[in-house]
Amino acid sequence: MEKRKLLILVLIIGLVSAACGQIKQTQASTFTDKQAMALVKEAFQTQVSLSEKPQPMEDIEKQLHASFTEELTNSFIEDNVVQADGGYMTFGSDFAKHYIPFFSYDKSTNVQYENGKWYIWEERSGEEEGPVSTEPGVEAVVLAKEKGDWKISSITNEIPDKLR
Repeated sequence: MEKRKLLILVLIIGLVSAACGQIKQTQASTFTDKQAMALVKEAFQTQVSLSEKPQPMEDIEKQLHASFTEELTNSFIEDNVVQADGGYMTFGSDFAKHYIPFFSYDKSTNVQYENGKWYIWEERSGEEEGPVSTEPGVEAVVLAKEKGDWKISSITNEIPDKLR
């Protein structure tokens, strides 16, 4: 009788452990391409909103940390945030560093997971009309995990060859 109870206990512990491992694996793989694109869109809006009115530096840092890695947040602030009217803000520029590109967020926007990172990019022909012109090539945003959360880690003109 004791052996039977012990066997049942071991079986229950094994099943619970397996289920917990499966839950962790599922949680790690549930971030989707749609979520990656939504994160980039939201981060872009955050960057744009920083030019609307002066605010405390702590508020700017908090807003940026929600979508950007600590390193990219610090670089963005250093290169773009200035003191103005009793607070801090950004001033718009077509050539400011660390800004998310003007993506169309349609079929021309590519999203793919590769080597532990998400890449969101568009190919530019350099022949675009309108208020924003670009150089030919790739404009990309890279997402990486920081402390368990997906965040924008870089804005670049390069993607892995596998993605082309």
